[in-house]
Amino acid sequence: MRYIIDMIDDMRENIQNSEEYTLLAILLREDDSKNFQNTGEKAITSLYIDHDARELQLGFLDENITTKNLLNLVNSLEMQAMMYEVVIKISNEHPLMPVIGFGENHEQKQYIFFVTT
Repeated sequence: MRYIIDMIDDMRENIQNSEEYTLLAILLREDDSKNFQNTGEKAITSLYIDHDARELQLGFLDENITTKNLLNLVNSLEMQAMMYEVVIKISNEHPLMPVIGFGENHEQKQYIFFVTT
């Protein structure tokens, strides 16, 4: 599980807080050899802060967002919100999926959130 503060640190170190990256969720599944395999990916198109659940929810609501929107959102939060968990919300019918790591693709200008099944 990763927190907003982890994401902020990673974005600063790995993409220098660039505001031009799109957001991508990659679903990983562990195989019999304990290696992770990419089983799907989807562009993240929505951001939501759930203060009651203490979560930053990344989802797929057909909005047009980039790291600029994400950075603006988290920079407006109070300090205690930095420890909110970062999760992926596929839909109301699916359980929330905790983010296990971050990555980036500089060529395609994508900031990546990894989740597992």
